[in-house]
Amino acid sequence: MEYWSYAITIVLGLGIGLYIVSKKNIDHNAIHIISKKDFKANMRKGQLIDVRKKEEFNKNKIKGARNFKVSQISGKYSKLRKDLSIYIYCKNGRKSHRAAKKMTKNGYKNIYILENGFDNY
Repeated sequence: MEYWSYAITIVLGLGIGLYIVSKKNIDHNAIHIISKKDFKANMRKGQLIDVRKKEEFNKNKIKGARNFKVSQISGKYSKLRKDLSIYIYCKNGRKSHRAAKKMTKNGYKNIYILENGFDNY
């Protein structure tokens, strides 16, 4: 019985530690959620990224946007520049936020997310 209580404590401790470490490198000041009006007014000043599924992107998109999977967006082959602002959107804003967090961990700054996503556009 005593063995299980130690095992559970160790597993919980590791889980909490991993969670804290995973949140540590996110620069929340680099992520900005902006209105449709501000997004339209400024999106040409940076890199325009669509993180929706390829089928949705091919069907309808914002002119000039490039399509990336969240898993590819901050890899060394993504061809995104870290010195330029990122304007990012998805269907409803949730996937964009996940992508933005991943990007800040990899050194991207000034990430602007379309509020409520492409559905709002």
